[in-house]
Amino acid sequence: MNDRIILGQDGMSTKAPRLTARAILRNQDGLYAVLHAKTFNWYSFPGGGIDQGEDVLSALRREILDETGCSCDVIEELGIIDENRACMDYTQRSFYFIVTTTHQPGERHLTMDEQEVNSVLYWCTYDEMVRLITTQDFDWAKGKYLKARDVAALNEYTKLISGQNSPL
Repeated sequence: MNDRIILGQDGMSTKAPRLTARAILRNQDGLYAVLHAKTFNWYSFPGGGIDQGEDVLSALRREILDETGCSCDVIEELGIIDENRACMDYTQRSFYFIVTTTHQPGERHLTMDEQEVNSVLYWCTYDEMVRLITTQDFDWAKGKYLKARDVAALNEYTKLISGQNSPL
């Protein structure tokens, strides 16, 4: 993803990418985790930054536990999404996974940033998850990138579970 695709403008950032681990998380009841940053009214999949010296799967397990209170019982690779946000002079590589948890969620441990945006966790049906992620409308660049990134992951997930190649 780049500014041409997301914003319709030229440019490329040369910054080193921030690495993240993210998941489409499903629980034992067939419900999906969606985070809502109420301050900005955006919905996203759980996940976040990979710390220095941390491997991708360790970061994924930590982020899922912190943001949802859930353990990662089954982990499958979904794909990688690269973002080059020239408008923000920022790049990011997100490693996406499909995660299943079979345990009840425990306590969440949110960062200060997550607390400041008033992060709330929802457990949704597949259809509700698709609606929340795909119908968001942002007029600011970061929001457009966040939506596009999660929609791309959701599209790949939908293809896998349905055996179809049609995008959402």
